[in-house]
Amino acid sequence: MVIAIIALLLALLLPAVQGVRETARRTQCANNLRQIGLAMANYESSKRYLVPSFLGNNAYISAQNKFNSWATWAALILPFMEEKMVADLWELDRLVQAQQPAAYQTKVPMYSCPSRPPAVLSQNDFASPGGITSDYAACFGTLVTPQNDTAFEWADGAIVPGIPTIDPAVPNPGKEPRLVKTRHQVSIGKVSDGTSKTLAFGEKWIDPTVNRGRDADRSVYSGNRASVRRLTGVSASTDPKERGVYRLLLDPRKAAGFTLTEVPNQSPGHNFGGPHSGVTQFVFVDGHVQPVSNSADKDVLTALVTRAGGETLESGAF
Repeated sequence: MVIAIIALLLALLLPAVQGVRETARRTQCANNLRQIGLAMANYESSKRYLVPSFLGNNAYISAQNKFNSWATWAALILPFMEEKMVADLWELDRLVQAQQPAAYQTKVPMYSCPSRPPAVLSQNDFASPGGITSDYAACFGTLVTPQNDTAFEWADGAIVPGIPTIDPAVPNPGKEPRLVKTRHQVSIGKVSDGTSKTLAFGEKWIDPTVNRGRDADRSVYSGNRASVRRLTGVSASTDPKERGVYRLLLDPRKAAGFTLTEVPNQSPGHNFGGPHSGVTQFVFVDGHVQPVSNSADKDVLTALVTRAGGETLESGAF
């Protein structure tokens, strides 16, 4: 009888204990995003521009083997987030594959949500083993930019690519290509929808049926763009294949195989979606962290993710 009573009490207490633990994990996740937002603000103070999602040259990167690329946002903000030891390992004028492995393989605690499986080294990436994964991604906007948009002019979010000037290896055989300079694209002044109403970074949806470190969960330093940036809202593209496509916040408890209504483009790897019940957490351009309901309307998500769409958001809309 005593044993039965103890078992009953434990059964009653377990959900409460699990709830407390998840609350603590969600709080830590919000703190991670807050630190990313603070580093973003310090980067902006130093450069007078928001940090790029990555340094992008589509034609050049397409010619590189296994997603070899220039630095992403995760490398660029390292000096501004108390990760000096890792930051000092990076040579930002070199491709990621040319870095010391410790530069891209060292785990940065603030890039991982404690409610998700631990970070791993990526597979089928720029190196083998590849770089460390992250649970957060840059808010790129509403659409995948077309291949011929080498200046990423269609990218309508706040955290969009910087445009590199490259000193190529050719016609100098054996000479490694180097990054000469970066043209930033988005200053605070260009976030005309308001810094408190525009998303900067958020939790990325990861397919729970696929092992970590693969597909759109490759390294946060990878040239695989889906691993470092995500999209939401209604696509503004004039491309017939992309026009009208919309991306919602996906429930992390769902596996692959979303219906056409839920993921019209059949590419859930492009979507945001956190592991916390009912919401996805974001840091906004002004640095505040706020959860957004996973049931938020696609037009509301469009207004949140675009930097200069001219939309008006009512209080409590998300």
